[in-house]
Amino acid sequence: MSASSSKENQGSWDVPEGMDPMRVMQVASGYWQSCVLHAANRLDIFNLLDGKAKDLDTLTSETGADRRCLGALLSALVAIDFLDRDGDVFRNNPFSQTFLTSSSKFYQGGIVYMFENWYQAWGGLYNTVKTGTPSALMHQEYSDEATRNYMMGMHNRALSQANVLTSLFDLSGKKQLMDVGCGPATFAVKFCESYPGLNAVAMDRPQNLKIAKEIVDMYHMQDRVKLLPGDYNTDSLGTGNDAMLLSSMTNQESPENIKKLLKKCYDSMNKDGVIMIQEQLLHADKKGPALAALIGVNQIINTVSGTSYSTTEMENILREVGFVDIKSEQMAPPSPFIMVSGYKR
Repeated sequence: MSASSSKENQGSWDVPEGMDPMRVMQVASGYWQSCVLHAANRLDIFNLLDGKAKDLDTLTSETGADRRCLGALLSALVAIDFLDRDGDVFRNNPFSQTFLTSSSKFYQGGIVYMFENWYQAWGGLYNTVKTGTPSALMHQEYSDEATRNYMMGMHNRALSQANVLTSLFDLSGKKQLMDVGCGPATFAVKFCESYPGLNAVAMDRPQNLKIAKEIVDMYHMQDRVKLLPGDYNTDSLGTGNDAMLLSSMTNQESPENIKKLLKKCYDSMNKDGVIMIQEQLLHADKKGPALAALIGVNQIINTVSGTSYSTTEMENILREVGFVDIKSEQMAPPSPFIMVSGYKR
C-alpha cells in the first residue's frame, strides 16, 4: 500500500451526501419503541394517567412494577413523545390522552394489543423466508382474550376510517350490503347508519362474530345487521347483494382464491351492484407504499398463501371475473387503504 493510500484510509470518514448511517440502527432497533408502547399499554399506564398527573412512586404502587424498571420505561415514553414529565411526575400528553385512554372516543389501544400479539411470530421471519413455512397461522384457534384484543383493535381502527369509506360511494337506493370477512362488523354498522334504507349481512368465523355482536348491539343495529357465521372461501355468499365490501382480507389469500371469491361475489350480486375492495395494496410499479409491502410480509408469516398485491393485479382479477368500470384510488387520511371498485352491469 502506498503512503498516500495509507494516509487516505486514516483520514476522516466522509458519509455520502444525503445519507445517514444512523438509519441502519434506527430500523434495526425499531422494535425497541414498539415494545415500550406494548409494555406501557399492558401496564395500563395511559389509563392510570387519564386526566391526572402521578409521580413515579404512585405509579409503581398502582402497577405493581419494579420502581427502577418502571422509571426507565416512563423515561422512554417521554423521550418518544407519548408522555410528559415534570421531575418524577408524569402525565399524558395530548396525543396519548386522545388515542391511548379508553375513555376517549378515539381510543386505539386495541390496536396496540393486536400488534403485540404478532410480535413473537415476526421473530420467526428469517425461518419463514428460508423455508416458506409460516411462523404463525391466522385462523388458528385463539383464546377469547386474544380474539377480543384483535377484534377491538380492528374496531378502533375502523371507527377512525369509517367516514372516509362511507363517503366514497352513494348507496342510496341499495337494499343489501354484504361485508365479507367482516371482523368486528364496524363498517357494516357505519354504512347502515349512513343509509337508512340499507341492511347488511356480515360474514365471519363464529369466534369473531361474538365480538361483532357486541358492537352491533352497542349501536342498536340488531334489526339491520345480520351476522352470518361462515367461511367465505367455502360457504355461499347468498343472493340479492347490491354492494359487497371486502376490507383488509384479500391479501390473506392466493391469487387463485381471490379470483374464486370475487367470482362468488359477482354471482351473488344484483345488476348495477358495486364491489368495494378496501386493502393495503402496492402501487402498480410495486415500489411502495411501505405499509402495504410490510403487510405482505405479515401475510407470509401468518398465512400459507397470502402476500401483498398491486392495484394492477387486483384490477385484472376483477376484470377477468366480469366487473366493469373498475378503478383504484388512494383513500383520504386517516385511512391508509387503497380502494379498488367495480360494478356488475
